[in-house]
Amino acid sequence: MKILAIDTSTTHSCCSVMENDYIVGEFSINQSMSHNEILLDMVQEMLSKLNIDISEIDLYVAVTGPGSFTGIRIGVTTAKALAMALNKPIVSVNTLEAMSFGVFSENKKIPIIDARGGRVYYGVYKGYDNCEIEKPDLMDIDELLMKFDNSKEEIIFTGDAVKLYEKRILKNTNFKVTSPNLNSCISRNACVIGKEKFKKNILSDCYTLSPEYVRQSQAQRDLEKREEQK
Repeated sequence: MKILAIDTSTTHSCCSVMENDYIVGEFSINQSMSHNEILLDMVQEMLSKLNIDISEIDLYVAVTGPGSFTGIRIGVTTAKALAMALNKPIVSVNTLEAMSFGVFSENKKIPIIDARGGRVYYGVYKGYDNCEIEKPDLMDIDELLMKFDNSKEEIIFTGDAVKLYEKRILKNTNFKVTSPNLNSCISRNACVIGKEKFKKNILSDCYTLSPEYVRQSQAQRDLEKREEQK
């Protein structure tokens, strides 16, 4: 079985291919170019180097957020379009779930994604089976750290916001942070999670699959505010 996962929920554009439980290809880049300028070229280049035709992909995995509103839309739309055009199944994987999945620990794991303005998207997971114990939400980083400040167990923070707030996190001796290799490029994790969902028949619909924003976009909030003022 060949699986293609696409993640554009953070500043990284990332795609991976898993074949028969091996990650056989991965392409990740973080630069000033927007996701829509490079994503399809990345997928095409990776598949070409692997000598895999796009028609040979059996399952598509879309990383659906939370994260960058524009980035998520690009990645999800691309995965949906490919699955729809080739009549292949698709599954969705939450960004925070995929980040946490790469941390092998029996303790609590809190993936954090920069939401700007001192805020982060976060979720709480635990154990080797990556059990979700708190659904994704948005919170000020200091409020989040205070929320778990009295925890007696070790808590591991991972994700792209770790670099931004590492000093604040490590003020608590029970808090740990992951190394840079675990904080981004999560499409390989999404491949594994996606296959498990496929085996359990937890599939998505190409027509209804949508990003997981956690909060509304600024444009939507502005629109609703204007409507209220009429």
